Amino acid sequence: MQLQEVKDAIISQIENLSNNQIESVWTYLQELTEAKNHQVDLLNQYLTFWCDKQLLGIRITKIVEVISMIEITPLPDFPPYMTGIISLRDNMIPVMDLRLRLGNTETPYNNHTCIVIVDIQGRSFGLIVDAVNDVERIPEHEICPPPTQTNCDASYLEGIAKREHIILILSIDYLLSENEINSILNLPDDV
Repeated sequence: MQLQEVKDAIISQIENLSNNQIESVWTYLQELTEAKNHQVDLLNQYLTFWCDKQLLGIRITKIVEVISMIEITPLPDFPPYMTGIISLRDNMIPVMDLRLRLGNTETPYNNHTCIVIVDIQGRSFGLIVDAVNDVERIPEHEICPPPTQTNCDASYLEGIAKREHIILILSIDYLLSENEINSILNLPDDV
């Protein structure tokens, strides 16, 4: 069906509706528009946090929740940046120290250190960060592309935004490779 045919069919159907039905359709269309605008606004919101004196950001749509530090159970044979797992509402969530994942040195945790639970490729992971900063609205046109990266491991950098501080925007789905996720979750590579 061509677009004009669809428009004509909609118009012919609207002509057959009662005033109450037309008002209901209008209200529904307004709700759809508001929901779309809200979704677009969410895409431009980022949770910003500190990690080794650098301000980083992740799209708010990738954030599940932020929790205080809790006991982390270390597991053998995890990569060095994986500190272990936590039990959160009966879910076992692998946790990584973001400082170590980004190639920085380990530092003692303090009362600002927290765990940001994120969705990486449909799976929950915890990221230990130094401190949560804020939720910021950053329109796409204010995000510069990252410099050309020669190291493929650095492909998790999505862009750079300038506020009071420079914010490095992480593309959280590329923070871990599929093989790393499968090995951490002990899944076969072909899942």
